[in-house]
Amino acid sequence: MKKLGSAVAMVVLCLGMALAQETVSVAAAANISSVAPDLAVAFAAKYPGYRAQFTFASSGTLVTQILNGSPAQIFLSADLGFAQKVVTAGDAAGPVRTYAYGSLILLSTHRLDFSKGLAVLEDPAIARIAVADPETAPYGKAAMQALGASGTLDRVKSKIVTAQDITQALQFTLTGADAGFVNKSVLNSAALKPYVEEGEYWTAVDPSLYSPIAQGFVVTKSAAADPAVRAFSDFLLSPEAGAIFARFGYGRP
Repeated sequence: MKKLGSAVAMVVLCLGMALAQETVSVAAAANISSVAPDLAVAFAAKYPGYRAQFTFASSGTLVTQILNGSPAQIFLSADLGFAQKVVTAGDAAGPVRTYAYGSLILLSTHRLDFSKGLAVLEDPAIARIAVADPETAPYGKAAMQALGASGTLDRVKSKIVTAQDITQALQFTLTGADAGFVNKSVLNSAALKPYVEEGEYWTAVDPSLYSPIAQGFVVTKSAAADPAVRAFSDFLLSPEAGAIFARFGYGRP
């Protein structure tokens, strides 16, 4: 009976500790979804009184939500431009700060001859190419830049299937498209285990073909005084976060 009482007391204590944690609301670009669990664990370990709660969408979608009253406290964009829109609108507590540099890859669930570069997409056997919406998703914009700069776009544009964001572009690539442009960090996910062999199932897109994907974040003005938000902001630029981003294939500022 005493053991049961002790167990109940421990559960109550743990629940109380969880409830006592202050939550930081993070609106994050979809490419961060694979990194977020590790970031959340490391943040909670460094700041036990706080925890990060992520929501994901394309950067353009998140900007629209924030400018229309979303309760997000920190916005992690997939580029600097969308984050700057929050600053320009007067809804940010400070300037945009860069937290990582993204890398674009071309992925397929079929073995392809990637020695041809992006020209491999001209193969008649490739009927569908997944690309995130270039209007709202920076990785989609980078993909279209790369296709244009490589001289491939006009010959493959009829094959392009547009996804809402980079997460959906990956889903299309794994389930229906013959190839797709996605963020390199997805290679760490369990779903990609059968396709991690570089040069067989994926290749890095030449970074000279697209503008650097500098990913920036801002703190929303209403959250500026919140110590938990300041802690997460500092954490994003810390060596601990840097090591996590590097493990997922991102470059650091």
